Formats: sequence, C-alpha cells, structure tokens
Amino acid sequence: MDRNELFERLMQLENNVTHVYEDMQELKTLTVALVEENVALQIENDNLKAAMQQDVNEPPVERVQDVKKEPKKKKLQSREYFATLYREGFHICHDVFGKHRKGEDCIFCMNILNDKLE
Repeated sequence: MDRNELFERLMQLENNVTHVYEDMQELKTLTVALVEENVALQIENDNLKAAMQQDVNEPPVERVQDVKKEPKKKKLQSREYFATLYREGFHICHDVFGKHRKGEDCIFCMNILNDKLE
C-alpha cells in the first residue's frame, strides 16, 4: 500500500465519520422534537381523559345549576395545565409556547405562572 492510497483511505474514512456524525445530530434533533411532542400529547390526553371522566361522573342537573362555578374550575385547570407543562420542561410563554426549555428557567414563563396564581 503506497502513501497516496493510505491517505485516500484515511480521507474516505474521515468523510464517512463526518457523515455518521451529521446523521447522529439530525437524529438527535428529531428525537428531541418527537419526545417534546409525545410529552405534550400525553399531557393533553391525560387532561382529556380527566375531563371525560368528570363529565361521566357529574349528574346533568348539577352542571346546569353550577354554571357560575365552572369558570373557577376551568381557571384552576388551566393553572394546573400550565404548571404541569412548565414542570415537564416546556415553555408556556407566548413567543415560544411548547418548545423545550432545555433545563433553563424562563422569566416570561415564570411571570405567566405568577399571574395565574394571583
């Protein structure tokens, strides 16, 4: 094996490693997006199941009589929903809603949570 052939094979190997690395980065980005979507869908699914269960358990007469109480209940549910999303690591602020926070706190999200608590 001469020098040119050796260097050519090294360059080919380096190109292959570069392509594998690029593919891994692309798969990593896709995986993060899929996990974010999966968590969001699981939370939404749980909320829908809870709402359906609540509708099944409530007698129809109470729903008509307690119309004034529902806005408080919905407000409480939205607070819990936003707090859950934030704890799961997602933004709840307007600009980047639903994007992963990557472990960092967001002032805008925290402001929304504080406003919801008041």
